[in-house]
Amino acid sequence: MQEPDSVQLPKIEDFYDLSYESGEIHLRGVKGRAFMLPTKAWATLRTSLSRLFKENAVQFMSHAGYAVGISYVEQAQKLEGKPKKLLRILLSIAKTSGWGHFSVEGDTDNGTQLTVIAKNCSFCHNESSTESPVCHFLVGFVNGMVDYLYGKPHTAVEIRCGGMGGEMCEIKIRELRPASGGDRAGGDRE
Repeated sequence: MQEPDSVQLPKIEDFYDLSYESGEIHLRGVKGRAFMLPTKAWATLRTSLSRLFKENAVQFMSHAGYAVGISYVEQAQKLEGKPKKLLRILLSIAKTSGWGHFSVEGDTDNGTQLTVIAKNCSFCHNESSTESPVCHFLVGFVNGMVDYLYGKPHTAVEIRCGGMGGEMCEIKIRELRPASGGDRAGGDRE
C-alpha cells in the first residue's frame, strides 16, 4: 500500500504535548495523559508475564490490549468521523507513538474483512526466532478497536510475526457472524 506524495504524514507533535516542567505528555484533542515504555522494558514485561501466568499469559496480554484498544476508540470518538476515518487516525496515533508503521487493508467501511500490517513492530522488536507469534497485546488492541468502532464482535489472529523472523506482523480481523438457526450440531442437512 503506497502513500501519495501529497499526503502530509503526522508528526509526534501533532498528537502530543510535552510538559518538561511537570513531566507529563498529553494527547491532543482529548483529555488523556500518555507515557512511553521502551521496547526492552516491554520485552521484559512480556517475559515476566509469560512466566507468571504460564498458559494464561496469551489470554491476559490479549485482554489487556483489548481494553486499551477500546479506550483509544472512546477517546478518539470525540473527533468526528466514520469508523473508517477513526481507524486510520487511531493507527496513525499508534504509529506516531512508536508502535511501528501500520497500514490497514480490506473493507474499512464495514469492518468485515480487515488486515492490519505492522512493520517494525515494537511488540516483537529484537525478537527473531520465536516459534509462534508474540504480539498478543497488539492483537487484542486491534480487536478491541475494531469491535468498538464497528459495534460488532470480531476475531483477530496474528498470522505473521516479526518475532518469528518475518519482516512484518500481519493481523487478520474477521467479523463474527451468528450461527445459522437451521443447522443442527453434528448433523448434515440434505
